[in-house]
Amino acid sequence: MASPMVQDFTTPVLRNVDLGRGNWLLEFEAESAAVEMRPAQFFMIGVPGSDVLLRRPFSVCGLPGTFADGRAGAVQVLYRVYGRGTKLLASLGPGAPLHVLGPLGHGFTSPQGKNARIVFVAGGIGCAPFPAFLAELEREGRRATMIYGARSADELPLLDWFRERCDSVVVTTNDGSLGAPGLVTGPLEQMLRGPGSERLHLYVCGPTPMLKAVAKMALASGIACDLALEAPMACGFGVCLGCVVPTHEAPDGPVAYERVCVEGPVMRAERMAW
Repeated sequence: MASPMVQDFTTPVLRNVDLGRGNWLLEFEAESAAVEMRPAQFFMIGVPGSDVLLRRPFSVCGLPGTFADGRAGAVQVLYRVYGRGTKLLASLGPGAPLHVLGPLGHGFTSPQGKNARIVFVAGGIGCAPFPAFLAELEREGRRATMIYGARSADELPLLDWFRERCDSVVVTTNDGSLGAPGLVTGPLEQMLRGPGSERLHLYVCGPTPMLKAVAKMALASGIACDLALEAPMACGFGVCLGCVVPTHEAPDGPVAYERVCVEGPVMRAERMAW
């Protein structure tokens, strides 16, 4: 499928839903931009007239039809309030204008083999690309299992939504406030040792240390693993070079540097030269 054409447009906020504990779901109109958009592609979003000059990258969380209460033609992004940019977003009400650039990058694609066991591995707000992907899989008659980890129970947005739609959701928290204490690598290691592990296909999004750990485990087990990378970026379309990551075509091959915003954010684990 050809990549959708990038658009630069102004659109009003339709909803800005406080999910609690600092997590928000922002909905805006993007009907034409979303027609061919893939889960894990992203938008650069800014607020006209604000003193936050650079737009911020946000993975698409919901495409038209992902959420039952979403408006026709609307998309959603999930965010957590960390700094000035996200605090500004959280202050916006319906009708407030947004500057939006997208869709950007390359997203997730479904496994070609129908026997693949699809597993999402998410770290905190790294769950963002998975609702749209799960909705797509459901339309294809496919299911997914999820391993969902965070530092604490406060950082697991949309957990109930995932529990209703995934075959199972295994929760881990660093502080033990919900689910099993520890990291996502714990239940993943058990899964990799279980029957049928050779059919696993991992889709991973979260902080870079988690991506590195999961990628290493997947490579050692010889299973497919797609990573949705995170990196600081100022432009979103490959000019600033602020989001480059080391990659290689083969494990012993020369190292190159590719842009998360253009060649990513989704890359196969074996491509990474961390």
